[in-house]
Amino acid sequence: MVRRLFPALLFPAVLLLAACSSKSKAEGARDAEADAATTVTVAVVDAGPPPAEAKAAETKPDAPPDDVTAYVRAHLPKGGSVLAGDPPKITHEVQPGDHAQSLANAYLELTEVYRVEELTALLAKKRLAPGSTIEIPSPIRAVPRDPKEERLGWPEDKVLKGVFVTGAWASIKWADTVDKVADHGLNAIVLDGKDYDGYVNYPSKAKIAVESGAIRATNIPNLVRAVRYAHWHGVRVIFRIPCFHDPWADKHLPDSRLSIRYTPTGKPIHIDWIDPTLPEAQDYAIEIAKEGIEAGVDEVQLDYVRFPVHVTQKVAVLPDPSERSKIMRDFVKRVAAVTHADGVKLSLDFFGVTATGIQEDIDKLGQDIPTVAPEADAISLMSYPSHYGKGYLGFSNPADHVEIIGIGNRAALEKLKPTGAKTIFRTWLQAFPQGVTRYDSAYLLGQAKSAETSGGVGWLMWSPGCQYDQVWMGWPSIKAKK
Repeated sequence: MVRRLFPALLFPAVLLLAACSSKSKAEGARDAEADAATTVTVAVVDAGPPPAEAKAAETKPDAPPDDVTAYVRAHLPKGGSVLAGDPPKITHEVQPGDHAQSLANAYLELTEVYRVEELTALLAKKRLAPGSTIEIPSPIRAVPRDPKEERLGWPEDKVLKGVFVTGAWASIKWADTVDKVADHGLNAIVLDGKDYDGYVNYPSKAKIAVESGAIRATNIPNLVRAVRYAHWHGVRVIFRIPCFHDPWADKHLPDSRLSIRYTPTGKPIHIDWIDPTLPEAQDYAIEIAKEGIEAGVDEVQLDYVRFPVHVTQKVAVLPDPSERSKIMRDFVKRVAAVTHADGVKLSLDFFGVTATGIQEDIDKLGQDIPTVAPEADAISLMSYPSHYGKGYLGFSNPADHVEIIGIGNRAALEKLKPTGAKTIFRTWLQAFPQGVTRYDSAYLLGQAKSAETSGGVGWLMWSPGCQYDQVWMGWPSIKAKK
């Protein structure tokens, strides 16, 4: 049996608990739902709204495209001045009524500081008496461009190595996580645009998000700035969208029009899913993908790109299993048409069972690799060792066997091979201690090696609680090496 069950994680601070506890429980349940019906039982950084000066700086450069000094000069508030340099030096003559918060709001978009709170704290340390002159910290080094022009995209070798963060975690730890990823030689973060519970973590205008009240804009108040901050540090942003597992839309859309229906009556049954066969349910994911693309993300990642398998057709109105992978394929084609039109890569999260399990289970999911995978640029298998039951491949405790990662990769590649598709496999690695006798950095390094030596191209670390201390220990600081 394959389970995704995550124990509650304890944090020393209330804010950290709030940021991750919902993910720990929900994402644990997410794949722990799989199913009685099959043998797969898979298991506040409020940056604030940008001020008027910032908005102008983001969208209406009044200077030559590469002249950062002229650009800054054109967007200075009263009292500001700039001297050419790399970076330019920005100073401010304090005006009556100026205070740290007002200055932070005025200058944020002319700096590389992520949060207005952080800039406020830095400015509060300075002498802000009227008539005094202060230097604005961390000035921008380049003229802001259209977010899509700032996209980093995949590196030439296609290798992305990164970690996952929830929207709630990003609300308090985005800059810190970006800094650590870059400092430890990784190059990507998977960011929840929409999360497992159905909340949308930024100020979305997607129809269903607005209509159902799903928006939690304070998590990522300015998606463009969050992505831009990552790009400043050479970190790619993979925009994760759990597609059809959506408890919020299922229960809060006024007319329940996207909910799966009860077979005997045709009425909504509210099983935390929206119906993958409905064009409007598919359109919802596509709208969110478009917003991520407009914000400059480097890749769109679809999760829950499958059917629920904890209910049978006797209970829920669902297509025959033989048709489900074709339905998912056609949906993925629709998303790929959107992402590829803007040069953005598309990846899919697939259960590990799709590589090594029986076809009956795969058909119920709608995740047949030869059918669906060729439509995407990358597949991220969830072959977490702890998800396999005692006796799997003769292992008394599969959780201790990092080679399971490579076994999944090789099996998946064999299934894909006859299609001739160029889709790569970038596996999720188990960055949580469940079931592991000795969970440490060596365990993570072993998984990474298994992924890299089995045909995989890069890897991603999954911790439902966003706890990556063992990752940072296993991949030492580049600065420290120097």
